[in-house]
Amino acid sequence: MFSYQVRPRVFKRSADGEYQLPADCQIRFHFLPEQPFGVVADGGRTAVRSVAAKARFNAYTGQHEIQSREPLQPLNLILEEPGRVVELLGRTLTVSQRFDSLPDVEETIRSVFFAVPTLLNVTFADPPYVERVDGSIGNDEFRWELRAWHMEFLTTTQELQQQHVAQAWERMSIVAASHRRRLLAALHYFHLACRLAREGYTAGEFVAEVVLNLSKALEVLFPSGGDGRTRDAVRTQLRALGFTESEIEGNYLPAIALRNEIDVGHVELGLFRMEQLKMVHAFTERAESAFRIMFQRLIKAIEEDRFDVTAYKDSKPRKEALDVIERLREYTPAGVI
Repeated sequence: MFSYQVRPRVFKRSADGEYQLPADCQIRFHFLPEQPFGVVADGGRTAVRSVAAKARFNAYTGQHEIQSREPLQPLNLILEEPGRVVELLGRTLTVSQRFDSLPDVEETIRSVFFAVPTLLNVTFADPPYVERVDGSIGNDEFRWELRAWHMEFLTTTQELQQQHVAQAWERMSIVAASHRRRLLAALHYFHLACRLAREGYTAGEFVAEVVLNLSKALEVLFPSGGDGRTRDAVRTQLRALGFTESEIEGNYLPAIALRNEIDVGHVELGLFRMEQLKMVHAFTERAESAFRIMFQRLIKAIEEDRFDVTAYKDSKPRKEALDVIERLREYTPAGVI
């Protein structure tokens, strides 16, 4: 369920030393976006009832937002429970409670971090998320941060970037060819994967969707031929492109395996150990660069007439897909379209 979002974290102290527990603690959860919490007037889809408002619409993207003339004031709420006080002031939710151990603190943090946004999302117009967590344990301040992170950059030059643009324009003829519909689809799925990886605002937020699109890229590029042996088909074609067994098994096939088995294409409610999740996360962090190499090699091989994708000639949607659309038509309210 949270296989790609649960990451190893540390309590970063503001001073040297160790935390002394049991202790009275405060845990602060800072939420975004700000509009539904009454912090700002614009930037979302939350409007104050019975108050004049101005809507904005971007005709290029379809994105829209609304701003009430008299916006919400910062939310202010106190909930008192036996042994615990929960206070919301603006976008910051503070849990005050006495804890016996650091694992107990982290268990509460993870519970609120993952569960509260999902519950608020049921009634909020703007899906909230926790931007960061900090607080105090006794007299010591802390920040709940990632234990480790992966960074990857690509070096270039002015001339090289301009060359990439010219090359992409010249390669339009490759993807425009009707028999290379599979290549166009694969590039689209890879582009989606990269966009999703950049758009996540919390660690691993859209990684499952990234993996899904990487898997779809492989499946559409290297079809099985109707025998259902997708992974074998991928192996064969990647070998033809010059990839080694270790590269194929380590950098590409895991996308299909994860899609099928671990919380991507199918529900997974099992609780994995952190050491198991680390193996999953390690693949997702190296996958983008590996797939970029694959596409570069593939397109170059097509340009040099050494390789080509399996032709796709049937442009009609499948009957099953058309049946779904007709079912939607049957139950779509009149006047919606």
